[in-house]
Amino acid sequence: MVYLIIPVAILVVAFILMYLYAGPFYKGLPVLVYHKISSTKKPDFLTVSASCMREQLEYITKKGYTTIFLSDMIDHLEKGTPLPSKAIMITLDDGFRDNYTDLYPLLKEFNCKANIFIVAGFVQTPDNLGPRAEGEFMLVEEAKELCSERVQYGLHTMYHKSYHHMTLEEIDEDMRLSKERLDYLGIPYQPVFAYSFAAHMSHEPVKQKAVFGILKKYGVRYAFKVGDRLNKFPMQGMNPYLLNRLTVTGSYDLFKFKMATIGFIRIVKRFERIMK
Repeated sequence: MVYLIIPVAILVVAFILMYLYAGPFYKGLPVLVYHKISSTKKPDFLTVSASCMREQLEYITKKGYTTIFLSDMIDHLEKGTPLPSKAIMITLDDGFRDNYTDLYPLLKEFNCKANIFIVAGFVQTPDNLGPRAEGEFMLVEEAKELCSERVQYGLHTMYHKSYHHMTLEEIDEDMRLSKERLDYLGIPYQPVFAYSFAAHMSHEPVKQKAVFGILKKYGVRYAFKVGDRLNKFPMQGMNPYLLNRLTVTGSYDLFKFKMATIGFIRIVKRFERIMK
């Protein structure tokens, strides 16, 4: 038992010191990723309750964070435009309808910005209606209203298929179709992509490099994976097609959310596994 207590105690002390002293000085851009924000559904891995989202937005507002758009990040990387001193980016994947019904009012209330990586083929139009296995998605009119002031869009495939399971020819076609669909619907988007299922081919370097080439071919200049890490400044030194995001799930209390914003959530999760 003593052999377990000693390393756990050391880990706890190290964690406390990092939280108290390292956090404020670790310079990086936290990019949070959500999926569903719901006032009616039970929280789960993909669903954060609207009440928790309110608490999180209230926290970052009180702590002086400034939410930024994808275009703000691009201007910083390409033009050297300074980011706010405590910049944070909120992203959501897929384009679920509760992003409009439940999140949008909160963004207006707290004067926050968000970015949605939208699945082009899931946008609801007269010729493309009905809930899918993944859930209910935004109507095209709702998507356009969101991007009038509070939201920017990024690319997130045509039908939410994993690039890990697709050939390079299929990936090329998917990228072409997703851009064409959004252009046809009149939904503006930034030249930024998020890998569906976070599948960025990390164990297939040859295919990964080829996918980077396809993204570049279609004008995509940046892409996000999920790694539960901050994007450490200066970001210009990072691979533009392997930027980091931090997952926020429905099981996170405010403490875990705070740990995510300062890049310590991996430590928290590791500590939890040790204690089990």
